[in-house]
Amino acid sequence: MPTVNPKVKIERLEPETVAAPLLVRTPFKIIGSGFSNKIYIYISTKPDGSDDISNPNRSNLKDDYKIKIDTDESATSTDKVLSLIVKPELDAGPFDEKTEFWVAIKLDDMNGKFEAARKTFKLV
Repeated sequence: MPTVNPKVKIERLEPETVAAPLLVRTPFKIIGSGFSNKIYIYISTKPDGSDDISNPNRSNLKDDYKIKIDTDESATSTDKVLSLIVKPELDAGPFDEKTEFWVAIKLDDMNGKFEAARKTFKLV
């Protein structure tokens, strides 16, 4: 059986742990490869990215997202570095302090193929 290589890879986040307070726009970077592909970035509580807590209602409207993640237009992004801003809304959750969060990526859009995830995201 042939090996399937992901098109997108997350090596690390900068800062290493992204601590995002509610209602605050927090910049961070994803370091890896394949960011020139059309991708959908979201927050999950599962390492396989199988739950999307950023957009739990699967809305097509960004205003409905519970955790908004946008490209940081004031920073440079490349195929290997993606500059982003995350803003959790007041209704993101509830989660307890033991909940682990993952920055996850799918190809194309919210219905795309899961590619990668990285732990070390925290809602504060």
